[in-house]
Order: sequence, then structure tokens, then C-alpha cells
Amino acid sequence: MKTQMNTRHMLQIALFLVIGAIAPLLDTTMTNVALDTIMKSMAVSVNDVQWVTTSYVLALGIAVPIAGWATNWFDGKRIYLWALIVFLIGSLVSSFSTTLPILIIGRIIQGAGAGIIVPLITTLVVQASGGTGLGKIMAVVGLPVVLIPILGPSIGGFLIDTLSWHWIFLVNVPLVIIAWVLLSWKLPAFPAPRTGKHLDFPSLITLAGLFTSAIIGITRFSTGDHFFSAKVLTPILLAITFLIGYVVYASLRPKQALVSLKLFKSPTFDASAIILMLSGIAVNGAMFLLPLYLQNSRGLTVIWSGAYLIAQGVGLLVARGEIGKLTDAIGARWVVLVAIVIAIAGTLPFVFFTAHTSTWLVLLALFVRGIGQGGLTIPVMADSYTGVPKELVAEATTATRMLQNIGGAVGTAILATVIQHELPSTGMNAAYQTAFMWSVGFIAITAVPAWFLSHRKPVSISASEKAE
Repeated sequence: MKTQMNTRHMLQIALFLVIGAIAPLLDTTMTNVALDTIMKSMAVSVNDVQWVTTSYVLALGIAVPIAGWATNWFDGKRIYLWALIVFLIGSLVSSFSTTLPILIIGRIIQGAGAGIIVPLITTLVVQASGGTGLGKIMAVVGLPVVLIPILGPSIGGFLIDTLSWHWIFLVNVPLVIIAWVLLSWKLPAFPAPRTGKHLDFPSLITLAGLFTSAIIGITRFSTGDHFFSAKVLTPILLAITFLIGYVVYASLRPKQALVSLKLFKSPTFDASAIILMLSGIAVNGAMFLLPLYLQNSRGLTVIWSGAYLIAQGVGLLVARGEIGKLTDAIGARWVVLVAIVIAIAGTLPFVFFTAHTSTWLVLLALFVRGIGQGGLTIPVMADSYTGVPKELVAEATTATRMLQNIGGAVGTAILATVIQHELPSTGMNAAYQTAFMWSVGFIAITAVPAWFLSHRKPVSISASEKAE
């Protein structure tokens, strides 16, 4: 009975934390929908307007390791509430911006707040639960991560059509205020253990350099620069240099480095990290691809394309509870392998769909894809913490979130490049069919690291610590 109450209490905490993330997650997808409108409104080029999203991702990525460190030294509830205020300030700056530089400044502030909020959710629930029942908990945590981006295009499209693009940022204000009041009232305190590592600036500089260089290189590649051009190759080589530098530094100064290399000694963590990066490519890349396909190939409006994508969210809703239970009962390996097959079954039809394919077939494929997508995120998020000592939970979150963000950027860049390359020679529909084939390939590749996930009931963090 005590375990059931603890589990129920943890699910409530996870739900409260997720409420605070609604605005940051909703904002990202609405901004993507508004880019074309912003570009025309401010009379800037495509290469200029892409910094509206790139600056946000960069700030988010740099804030992630800071969030991991802060959790060990400050009360988790206070960090969360302050991060919401930072995001609110960024939303206000963005909503009242009339020039691109001011909008980019607002997006940087938003990204800094979101970069603390999103990883903090996972860190706090894992620490509070002790690593038990993570399948069910991650099903709650993972719900808005997939569902809100699906609803975002419809909401963003409605705001842009009826009001203006400024409202996609202004709508965050009431959402954040409501979340802040609710969390101040209902969320319990998360006292800082005041143990672990201090903020290590060499680690922060190398990790920030790695993330920034990688994203800039990927973004330049996706906007048309040749991979072997200096504009793309220079930041990519810098990213590799920063990665090597961090590994050397973390080997020489393991007690100071923000992300311990000990994490990567676990085959389960390694497999989870690789899958999260690959799923970032497959899931985020497809979320970029699907609205464009529905609007350009099938001629749907922004609002209707978002409505179609609700079918994918319904698939996730139907499966998420069972996915969590299965992960807790048998481990992540078989759940993820089956999910890969389902995700391929839901994505492969788009390789053959045309502009005249039945709407019901498209909706059915999206529904099936939603089921598979849930199986690619919830079990892996849970399994990445299997056997991880409690003092390394924040560091594990930092590593997995950075890889997931980089994977998302890579997926978007690759699929955008595929479409751009195929479009002149094959036409609109064939270009999207080729891009979907690439997405299927990325999903299939995840089967390799999935074999190294846990294949029995996960061991709780407390149990693993006792065993040591």
C-alpha cells in the first residue's frame, strides 16, 4: 500500500512539473509555424530568420549543463520557479520585438529558461522516486514532449491567422503565470543535497563550445551550404575538437568535470544515449517533415495539417500507459524493439502516399506511428537511469538531453537537405517520399543499440547502491 501511495504521489509530482513545461514546448512548435510570416513581416532572408530557432536551441543547450549542476546545490523547486520567470521575460521581449536582433535576444532568454525547465523535470522525478516505477512516471513526463508539439501547429496557425505572429509569444504569459502560481502552491520542495560537483567553467566552456559548434555547422548545412565548405566544416571540426578536449579534461579531472565519463561505462546508458540521439533524428526530423508534407504535397492549410497530426497524438495516448507498465515489468529492450517495428509500419506508407491517397489511410498511418513513437521515447528515457547512482542522475540528464537536442537538429538538417536536393529533379511528392525513406532508415538503425537495453525488471537506484 505504501509503494502504491508513493507511486501515486510521484505521478502527481511529475504531472505538476509537466504543467510548467507546457509553455516552452508549445512555444517551439508555434515558432516553427510562424517563421515564414516573421520573415515577410521583418523583410529578412531565410538564412537570417533561421536564427530565430537556432539562437533558442543554442541557449537551451548551454543551459542544460548549468541545470544539472544547480540541482545539486539549490532547491529544485526554486530553480524551476526562477526558470519560469526567465522564460516569461524572454516571451515578453519576443512578443514586443519589431526587429530581428531584438527577437533573437528574446529567443535567447527563452532558450535559457527552457534549457533549465525541461531537463529539471526528469532529474527531480528520478531523484524523488529513487529510480523505481520510472516507466509509468516517464509516460507522464513524456506525454507533453510528443503531444504538445503535435497540437502546436494548429494553435500557432490559429493565432497567426486571427491575430498576428506576436501572439505566439504573448500567449506564453498567461500560461507561465498560471503554472507559476500552481507550482508555488502544490509542488513540494526539493532540498538540495549540497553534494557533488561545483560549477566547473572548463567543462561548461567545452560542452557549450561542442553544442554551439555542432548546431551552427548543422544549421549552415541545412540552409544550403555544401558539407565540405568552410562555413560548415569549420564549426564541425571545432565541435570534434571540443569533444576530444572534454574527454581529455574529464579523464584528468574526473571530480571536477560536469558530466562524468563513468556514465558511459554502462552499456545500458550508452545504448539509451545513442537511441535518444537517433530518436531525436527520427522523431524530431519527422515532426519537421510531416507538417511540410501535409501543407505542400497534400495542399492542407496550417491549421488542418495540425489537425491531421492529432491522430499521431491519439496513438501515443492509447499506448503510453501500457508502454510504461511493460517497461517497469520486463525492461526496455523488447518494448523498444517492438516499437521500432510499429514506428516503421507507421512511417513507411508515407514513402508510397501521393497527394490523392485517402485521408483515412494517412490518419491511420499517423495513428500507428504515434504508438511506435511513444515506444521509442518513454522506455529509453526510463532505461537511461537504470543502475545510475543517485549522485550522477543530474549528469545523466545533461548528457542525454544534449545528445537528444543535437539529434533533433541533425534530423531536421538531413531531411531538409534531402528535400532540397530532390525537389528540382523529382518533383514535390517524390522529394517527400525520399525524405520519409531516410526517416525509416534512421528508425531501423535504432534496433542495434536497442539490443543493449535492459531486458528484465530494472534495478532501482537505491538497490544498486546497496549492492555496491
